[in-house]
Amino acid sequence: MAFSRPFLKTLAAVAMVALVAVACGGGGGKKTAAKGTTTSVEDTSTTVADTSTTAAGGATATTKAGARTATPSGAKVNGQPANNYQPPAGAKAATPAAPGTYKYDTSGSSSFGTQSSSPPPVTPLIVDPPAGSRQHSTRDERDSAGNGTVTETTLDYQPQGVYLVEVKVSTKTTLGAQNFDFVANPPALAAPTGAKPGQSVEFDLSGSGTNVHVKVDFVRTETLTIGGQNVDTMVVHQVSTLSGTLTGTQTSDAWVSPQYDLFVKDHTVADITAYGVKAHSDISSQLQKLTPG
Repeated sequence: MAFSRPFLKTLAAVAMVALVAVACGGGGGKKTAAKGTTTSVEDTSTTVADTSTTAAGGATATTKAGARTATPSGAKVNGQPANNYQPPAGAKAATPAAPGTYKYDTSGSSSFGTQSSSPPPVTPLIVDPPAGSRQHSTRDERDSAGNGTVTETTLDYQPQGVYLVEVKVSTKTTLGAQNFDFVANPPALAAPTGAKPGQSVEFDLSGSGTNVHVKVDFVRTETLTIGGQNVDTMVVHQVSTLSGTLTGTQTSDAWVSPQYDLFVKDHTVADITAYGVKAHSDISSQLQKLTPG
């Protein structure tokens, strides 16, 4: 079976980082914005090629090529170095998801300090057409006033599996707005071809003075009904541990469809601390239907 997106829930922790930083008025990056302005963090020391994509709401996000050559990371597959991974014979590599807009029923809440908020009841995932072996997608969790988080992900589809290249987070609240850029350097083998229950992956993202160590366990297979249609899924459990300027833990359980290359259901809980302020998030979502539109 081929899996490409169980690690997408890593983004929940990254988005929580953005909310905390906005609330605290800082981000640990190269620039700090005053209240009501935007902070830009560009800490991308990787060999990502220059790309420009249009995010939800018409904003343009640019991924810049890094200034340094990528060096080996601590990424692992089943406890062994990821660069040694060989897919089992006959395993089919994942392919990019069908482009278009997918909608998720979303519930839960987030709090930081004395403030709390909830995502819209329906949130879209916009999947762009692939560009070569890479594909960019955008999860938009903003409300009607434009407050909330837009999370962009760049994936690279290879025979060994799907690699996580970059996560970009843009967040706006009544306190201001900030942009964060988290990079896997080099791109991390986050969803190996032929993954089965009982196996695992580990990798790191870094940026904004913070490292995010991610461990994903492939737990079991399960059939769900989405939009009246039965779909086979792999249940994955993910733990992200943040260290540096921001500290804390995010855990999630996600149901991933190998056939459609999408996560179809998830539950994510995050507890993050920054500058003495604690933040908590508990969000669930489920895909409305398996096709875009």
